Amino acid sequence: MMRNNILQGAEFKPTLDNTSLGDFFFNYAEKNGNKICHIDADLDQSETYSSVKQRTTRLAINLKKKGINSKDVVAFCSYNSLDNTIPIISSLYLGAKVANLDPTLSTRQTKHLLSLVSPRLIFVGEESVPLIEKCLSEANLNSEIVVFGNSTKYDTFSDLLAPSLEEKTFRPEKVDIHDIAVMFFSSGTTGLPKAICHSHYSFLQLTEISNQSGHETSCTLHFTTFYWISGMLMLSLMFLEGGTRVFARNMEGEQTLRMIEKYKITALFVAPVYTYELTSVANPERFDLSSFRCFLTGGTSMSIEQFKKLSSYFPQTHVLFGYGMSEVGIISAFHTERDKHFIKTKFGSCGKVVAQTTLKIVNPDTEEVLGPNQKGEIRIKSAGLFKGYYKADSSQCFDKDGFLKSGDVGYYDADGCLYVVERIKEMFKYLSWHIVPSLIEAILLEHPAVKEAVVFGIPAGEKGEIPAACVVLKDKCCNVNKDEILKFVEERVSEREKLRGGITFLNELPRTPTGKLIRNEVRNIVIKSM
Repeated sequence: MMRNNILQGAEFKPTLDNTSLGDFFFNYAEKNGNKICHIDADLDQSETYSSVKQRTTRLAINLKKKGINSKDVVAFCSYNSLDNTIPIISSLYLGAKVANLDPTLSTRQTKHLLSLVSPRLIFVGEESVPLIEKCLSEANLNSEIVVFGNSTKYDTFSDLLAPSLEEKTFRPEKVDIHDIAVMFFSSGTTGLPKAICHSHYSFLQLTEISNQSGHETSCTLHFTTFYWISGMLMLSLMFLEGGTRVFARNMEGEQTLRMIEKYKITALFVAPVYTYELTSVANPERFDLSSFRCFLTGGTSMSIEQFKKLSSYFPQTHVLFGYGMSEVGIISAFHTERDKHFIKTKFGSCGKVVAQTTLKIVNPDTEEVLGPNQKGEIRIKSAGLFKGYYKADSSQCFDKDGFLKSGDVGYYDADGCLYVVERIKEMFKYLSWHIVPSLIEAILLEHPAVKEAVVFGIPAGEKGEIPAACVVLKDKCCNVNKDEILKFVEERVSEREKLRGGITFLNELPRTPTGKLIRNEVRNIVIKSM
């Protein structure tokens, strides 16, 4: 619905608006009983909701004996397993604040994140213990370490699962539902990450909003750790639906299709960069993918060509490009029933504004609210809006009407379908003209030899910045030279958009653990090589 050039998603009556996350997980684990809660596809092991309830209860009792309470931050750094979900839920039972790291983060990043949240206790995968020890030491933190796996130096996760006489009477602690419950970290694509705080209330609102999307997610496969908000939302969404969360560590194309066939996966979420693994599989019809109903991707841009390729690879599946932020969860996506026609015709769109969400496009220089097909900054209000950044001011993130400034440039068309064009900070000027990197990147991706591309500005004195690019070539295309690609782009762009800064070939582009491109790092690589 659109009124006064403001898009409004559907309204619904929430059922979880007076519930803490601890109560939510405890009650739904009990309700879902012997249904399968999660499956480790790498090990082909599963666990029921009843088992999860028993283990989370036992661990919570032992964490409480350690003095963990609502004033504490409990952090986590491990790959996905049947075990790493347990202490997250147990910590929420006690009202503690949960913060997830990722084992693939650098020492510098990990040290910064730990310094931001100063955890009382941190659960660590055995392989990440040296990293965490180093970072805690350098940050001068005395966080207690508990290890998933074996350790002679620290308590282990299994040590804290001893049965207790208190199990039958245990109930989650009563907390203020507007207190901080979970913290995520901004992607760090343009600077050091910040800790994004969601309350019990806001996160459960995000869960219900996701549940209203019309996507068939009763058995969902994902590869992200809980560092990313999508991982935590899949966890809470599966509890709400009584569904099954399937996870794996490595996204290899053919193996993924085998998992979809074996576990009757209904939904898959991956970042766009990983979709090429799937479309590189020959003869996908070899696999029984009849259960596969929803392919959701987003977080970074994807070419129209790749979007169409996915649609042809999985003709029985709704391929959806969603738009979201850690600060506000999912913002837009097509509803698989209401928007069937748009799914097949609006390639490149991020869909329609989801329930309980309001969106406007604003000229950031004048604050004018823009109409259809006018590009400006995307701004959002939502029932699931974050509380703010942990121990940091977030007032500059909102406009005078309380809308979150996304920092993304986009527009919506006459049908109310949203398109995200660019990050405001990624645009640069050459000869006073705004250069939009994604437009040139889309042209680079049309070249048959180009697998990935990123465009950025190189300082050029009074002229501003000249466009340059880093390119990753497809396999078996190593004989393609830079001049050929430069000529290809030159024939398709304006004079000011020509890649005057040249092209640099890389074997891979630096990315965050969630697959987001670290543009500053790419740009710095090129500038240092000049």
